[in-house]
Amino acid sequence: MLEAAGAFVAGVTSGLLPIAFAEASALGAAAVPDFTHRAIVLVVFTVGHVGGKAVWYFLGTQEARVTHPGLRRRLDQARTVVSAHPTASISVMLASATISTPPFHLTAIAAGIVRAPLGMFLITAFIGRLVRFSAIAAVPSLIF
Repeated sequence: MLEAAGAFVAGVTSGLLPIAFAEASALGAAAVPDFTHRAIVLVVFTVGHVGGKAVWYFLGTQEARVTHPGLRRRLDQARTVVSAHPTASISVMLASATISTPPFHLTAIAAGIVRAPLGMFLITAFIGRLVRFSAIAAVPSLIF
Protein backbone atom coordinates (compact mmCIF):
# COMPACT_ATOMS: atom_id res chain seq x y z
CA MET A 1 0.00 0.00 0.00
CA LEU A 2 2.92 2.33 0.61
CA GLU A 3 3.81 1.94 -3.06
CA ALA A 4 0.30 3.02 -4.05
CA ALA A 5 0.32 6.06 -1.75
CA GLY A 6 3.69 7.14 -3.14
CA ALA A 7 2.44 6.54 -6.67
CA PHE A 8 -0.59 8.76 -6.03
CA VAL A 9 1.52 11.63 -4.66
CA ALA A 10 3.97 11.28 -7.55
CA GLY A 11 1.03 11.24 -9.97
CA VAL A 12 -0.50 14.44 -8.61
CA THR A 13 2.90 16.14 -8.59
CA SER A 14 3.65 15.08 -12.15
CA GLY A 15 0.20 16.22 -13.25
CA LEU A 16 0.77 19.66 -11.80
CA LEU A 17 4.28 20.14 -13.19
CA PRO A 18 4.54 20.35 -16.99
CA ILE A 19 7.83 18.43 -17.17
CA ALA A 20 8.80 14.86 -18.01
CA PHE A 21 8.56 13.73 -14.37
CA ALA A 22 5.56 11.56 -15.26
CA GLU A 23 7.53 9.50 -17.74
CA ALA A 24 10.33 8.98 -15.23
CA SER A 25 7.76 7.79 -12.69
CA ALA A 26 6.31 5.36 -15.24
CA LEU A 27 9.81 3.98 -15.69
CA GLY A 28 10.02 3.59 -11.91
CA ALA A 29 6.80 1.58 -11.95
CA ALA A 30 8.50 -0.85 -14.30
CA ALA A 31 10.78 -1.80 -11.40
CA VAL A 32 7.88 -3.21 -9.36
CA PRO A 33 8.50 -6.94 -9.80
CA ASP A 34 5.00 -8.33 -9.36
CA PHE A 35 2.68 -7.68 -12.34
CA THR A 36 -0.43 -7.13 -10.20
CA HIS A 37 1.32 -4.62 -7.93
CA ARG A 38 2.87 -2.89 -10.95
CA ALA A 39 -0.58 -2.56 -12.53
CA ILE A 40 -2.01 -1.15 -9.29
CA VAL A 41 0.85 1.35 -9.02
CA LEU A 42 0.33 2.46 -12.63
CA VAL A 43 -3.44 2.89 -12.17
CA VAL A 44 -3.05 4.80 -8.89
CA PHE A 45 -0.27 6.94 -10.38
CA THR A 46 -2.48 7.70 -13.39
CA VAL A 47 -5.44 8.66 -11.18
CA GLY A 48 -3.19 11.09 -9.30
CA HIS A 49 -1.71 12.43 -12.52
CA VAL A 50 -5.14 13.09 -14.02
CA GLY A 51 -6.13 14.80 -10.78
CA GLY A 52 -3.15 17.10 -11.24
CA LYS A 53 -4.13 17.75 -14.85
CA ALA A 54 -7.65 18.62 -13.65
CA VAL A 55 -6.08 21.66 -11.96
CA TRP A 56 -4.87 22.80 -15.41
CA TYR A 57 -8.38 22.17 -16.77
CA PHE A 58 -9.90 24.35 -14.03
CA LEU A 59 -7.25 26.99 -14.69
CA GLY A 60 -8.53 27.05 -18.28
CA THR A 61 -12.08 27.65 -17.07
CA GLN A 62 -10.83 30.71 -15.19
CA GLU A 63 -8.50 32.01 -17.88
CA ALA A 64 -10.03 35.48 -18.07
CA ARG A 65 -9.12 36.09 -14.40
CA VAL A 66 -5.46 35.00 -14.52
CA THR A 67 -2.90 37.79 -14.32
CA HIS A 68 0.22 35.93 -13.06
CA PRO A 69 2.77 36.25 -15.91
CA GLY A 70 3.86 32.57 -15.92
CA LEU A 71 0.32 31.22 -15.80
CA ARG A 72 -0.84 33.85 -18.30
CA ARG A 73 1.88 32.64 -20.73
CA ARG A 74 0.66 29.02 -20.42
CA LEU A 75 -2.94 30.08 -20.93
CA ASP A 76 -1.99 32.10 -24.00
CA GLN A 77 -0.18 29.03 -25.38
CA ALA A 78 -3.29 26.93 -24.78
CA ARG A 79 -5.50 29.54 -26.42
CA THR A 80 -3.19 29.32 -29.47
CA VAL A 81 -3.75 25.55 -29.56
CA VAL A 82 -7.52 26.05 -29.31
CA SER A 83 -7.47 28.68 -32.07
CA ALA A 84 -5.41 26.44 -34.35
CA HIS A 85 -7.81 23.51 -33.84
CA PRO A 86 -11.30 24.97 -33.40
CA THR A 87 -12.96 21.61 -34.03
CA ALA A 88 -10.80 19.83 -31.44
CA SER A 89 -12.63 16.94 -29.92
CA ILE A 90 -12.20 13.87 -27.83
CA SER A 91 -9.78 12.44 -30.40
CA VAL A 92 -7.39 15.39 -29.97
CA MET A 93 -7.57 15.04 -26.17
CA LEU A 94 -6.97 11.30 -26.41
CA ALA A 95 -4.03 11.73 -28.79
CA SER A 96 -2.52 14.41 -26.58
CA ALA A 97 -2.98 12.29 -23.45
CA THR A 98 -1.38 9.30 -25.16
CA ILE A 99 1.50 10.83 -27.14
CA SER A 100 1.77 14.30 -25.56
CA THR A 101 1.44 16.13 -28.85
CA PRO A 102 0.33 18.82 -28.32
CA PRO A 103 1.67 18.89 -24.74
CA PHE A 104 -1.04 17.47 -22.55
CA HIS A 105 -1.05 20.27 -19.97
CA LEU A 106 -1.86 22.70 -22.80
CA THR A 107 -4.64 20.42 -23.99
CA ALA A 108 -6.00 20.27 -20.44
CA ILE A 109 -6.06 24.07 -20.28
CA ALA A 110 -7.65 24.26 -23.73
CA ALA A 111 -10.34 21.78 -22.64
CA GLY A 112 -11.14 24.09 -19.75
CA ILE A 113 -11.17 27.17 -21.97
CA VAL A 114 -13.72 25.61 -24.33
CA ARG A 115 -15.59 24.08 -21.39
CA ALA A 116 -15.28 20.49 -22.58
CA PRO A 117 -17.44 18.32 -20.30
CA LEU A 118 -15.35 17.56 -17.20
CA GLY A 119 -16.32 13.89 -17.16
CA MET A 120 -15.28 13.47 -20.79
CA PHE A 121 -11.98 15.19 -20.05
CA LEU A 122 -11.24 13.02 -17.00
CA ILE A 123 -12.12 9.73 -18.68
CA THR A 124 -10.22 10.58 -21.85
CA ALA A 125 -7.22 11.78 -19.86
CA PHE A 126 -7.21 8.63 -17.71
CA ILE A 127 -7.40 6.26 -20.67
CA GLY A 128 -4.76 8.07 -22.71
CA ARG A 129 -2.36 8.53 -19.82
CA LEU A 130 -2.77 4.94 -18.62
CA VAL A 131 -1.94 3.70 -22.11
CA ARG A 132 1.09 6.03 -22.25
CA PHE A 133 2.45 5.14 -18.82
CA SER A 134 1.84 1.41 -19.28
CA ALA A 135 3.64 1.47 -22.62
CA ILE A 136 6.59 3.31 -21.10
CA ALA A 137 6.74 0.88 -18.18
CA ALA A 138 6.58 -2.09 -20.57
CA VAL A 139 8.97 -0.71 -23.20
CA PRO A 140 11.26 1.92 -21.66
CA SER A 141 13.00 2.57 -24.97
CA LEU A 142 9.81 4.38 -26.10
CA ILE A 143 11.01 7.54 -24.38
CA PHE A 144 14.67 7.35 -25.33
